[in-house]
Amino acid sequence: MTMRLSATILLVIASAFCPVECFQTALPAAKPSRALLSTLSMAPKFDPKTQKWSPTSPEDEEGYPVFGTLLRQGPKPFFQRLSSGDDYEQAVYKYMAKDDCSRNEAQGNMDAYFENPNDWQYQKLREKDGAAKFDYANANMDPKQLVLTAIWSVVVTYFLSDIALFIYKAGLEKGLY
Repeated sequence: MTMRLSATILLVIASAFCPVECFQTALPAAKPSRALLSTLSMAPKFDPKTQKWSPTSPEDEEGYPVFGTLLRQGPKPFFQRLSSGDDYEQAVYKYMAKDDCSRNEAQGNMDAYFENPNDWQYQKLREKDGAAKFDYANANMDPKQLVLTAIWSVVVTYFLSDIALFIYKAGLEKGLY
């Protein structure tokens, strides 16, 4: 009994001065269950050599197109996805592996994260506290809302082009161009 108590005290004292990695080789590795292995084998895998996540099935590579990002979360994640596509894909694969979810769900969450990380994190914390899970994969995809967005976009584009044309003509009249 005293030997076990001494070993426990020694382990507690050592853990205060040594990171967790020190004990990982000393502790026996627990075997994952078959259910865990089957779900993990379908998730994207991390390759330590290339430091990249890679898909394990063709379904992992499919998802909604870049235009879907624009419709769901707006221009900020759309341009993020266009400008750094590989980083975007890595974020999606990592989210798929960590959260064990579909490609569309991971894309929706990453789009929402890139749009506003604080609101996304707040929603995730609320979900952990028992709130309903928000469906980012199908967010803002209501047909009525899409039509209203298209009409709004046309009106805004018209007015912005009208203002630009007015400024250009005023500059021509004053000889600025």
